[in-house]
Amino acid sequence: MKFIIQISSIIGIFSLLINNTYAKSINPTSNVDKPKSKKDDNYYLIYVNNTLGEINLYSDSTNQKRQESFIFVESLITEINDLILENKDTYRNPEKIDEIEESSKLQKRKDEDQELNTFNTSNLVYPISSIKERLVLYSYLSEKLVKKVKNLDNIVDIIPQRNFSFHEYYSKEDILNETHWKNLSVRENADLHLSLISQGKYDKQKIGKYDSNYYYPSTAGKDIDIVILDSSFNFNYFEFSNTDDRIVKCAANVSDGRPSIKDIENSCGHSTLYHGESVSDTAAGLKHGAASRANVYGVSVATKGAQFSDTDLLAGLQFIYEKLVRPHKTVINLSLGGKDIINSETHKQFDSVLSAIEEKGGIIVASAGNDGELIGKSSNSIFIPCELDSVICVGGITTSQKTSIENVYKIDQYSNYGPPVDVYAPFYVINEIIKENRIQKIEVPGTSFSSPLVAGLVATIMGENPNVKYTKEVILKKLRENGKSETISKNNQSGIIANNGKHIVYSSDGKYNGCDDNNNSKDNSKDNSKDNTKDNSEGNDNKPIIRKDGRCGPYYGNAVCGNGQCCNSNGRCGTGLFYCFFDCLPKYGDCY
Repeated sequence: MKFIIQISSIIGIFSLLINNTYAKSINPTSNVDKPKSKKDDNYYLIYVNNTLGEINLYSDSTNQKRQESFIFVESLITEINDLILENKDTYRNPEKIDEIEESSKLQKRKDEDQELNTFNTSNLVYPISSIKERLVLYSYLSEKLVKKVKNLDNIVDIIPQRNFSFHEYYSKEDILNETHWKNLSVRENADLHLSLISQGKYDKQKIGKYDSNYYYPSTAGKDIDIVILDSSFNFNYFEFSNTDDRIVKCAANVSDGRPSIKDIENSCGHSTLYHGESVSDTAAGLKHGAASRANVYGVSVATKGAQFSDTDLLAGLQFIYEKLVRPHKTVINLSLGGKDIINSETHKQFDSVLSAIEEKGGIIVASAGNDGELIGKSSNSIFIPCELDSVICVGGITTSQKTSIENVYKIDQYSNYGPPVDVYAPFYVINEIIKENRIQKIEVPGTSFSSPLVAGLVATIMGENPNVKYTKEVILKKLRENGKSETISKNNQSGIIANNGKHIVYSSDGKYNGCDDNNNSKDNSKDNSKDNTKDNSEGNDNKPIIRKDGRCGPYYGNAVCGNGQCCNSNGRCGTGLFYCFFDCLPKYGDCY
């Protein structure tokens, strides 16, 4: 008997579009890091009231030196510079002052003809902004020096330097609250096959622009083993370069029913299919894989065309069973399959070895096949390994670059489907692999790639919860729980879409047209506006709603902010620039 892999490779560009279940407007404002403790030496911004007027910082100083404002600023800089030198012993790290002075001298000698700032008399304190009466100086100060400088005339305030990040349209806090992950990682502008499994269904009637980010727990499959039985592997390139953080290796070559560990450095097996290369990249590649920190073990099986022999498959599975199953820490991917007669000896042997792997604590994930057939209904044939009880079987949904987002959420015409299929994942994936001695970017179709995507997703679930004793049933329960709101059907056969636990759908351009009435998210305005409002506002459409949780705006039941607070586009009440000035919503609170 032969098991046939259905696989074709299409070099192409992918489109990034997707789905909605939980629609929320979030944070087009900048995030600000909290300042360091005042007990530490720090860089500070010194705000000065310069009543003598604005000065030019980046022009010829010749015409300014007689101006009173210039003299005032120069005198203040000299005074603060002297205070720093006289109080070096107040610094926790006084050597830092010497380092600043020395590095500045070196830079001056290097760029002496390119100095732009007019005030170059001190490198320990100098102006960075001057608009009308407002002057800002930049300096490295100790905690005690801050107090001394604050006592100087015309000093308005001294604030530790803070860091601003780029605008984000998603909320880390809300994602962590929904998923219960320890920490969040975001792969921006990711492949469609990744962004699809980390959000609910996209609805263009409600969400402005599809969010192409891949959101996943930062553990990313850490300390979980993904074992792949396939054609060939090559791990010697950037997709698997983080070997300081995980193990990536060929474990064995199998041919004529004999596993061998000879010549298994970074590559193993010989096949013109490059099937195992794409499968491993989909499961755990740094850019294209679901679990970029999981360990990867490749077991290569000899191929003839697109076929494996049952001899080599059984030998490979036996090797995995004896050598590679770490109980409750191992996911085995089988992107292969074939039909056999029910209760034949072949059927019984595959069933036995896979059941033994499951009983030992391995989680087995396999592809459903690419015949476009209903499976699980035949009385005399069985699709192995998909239909075996020990296996999580994965079908495919249409995600080709030629498919519009409105048609993504359906079972692909070539994917097998039916009762044995536990979950569906993208049928088309993007990979970068070493092919013909060079790295090539390709789009490949098949449940052969739906399966490792789920295997990687499973690894991220297991890696995030290292103390849980994972079994097939525990994982299936989690997959069903995560996918219950993303359902699909074909010919009266229903299924769920693989999801990693994040269902919130964001618009990458920050534009929203409404909220899903069936949204079960904790922040759904229709469901939660009552539970989170003050008692004296409930059920009264003529009174403004003020939520107890401090949320506001159109996606929180049109709630408003009280006590003079402002509502920002993140749907939060508060005061200060990032509530009352940047992206403030005047309809729901005060604004500057």
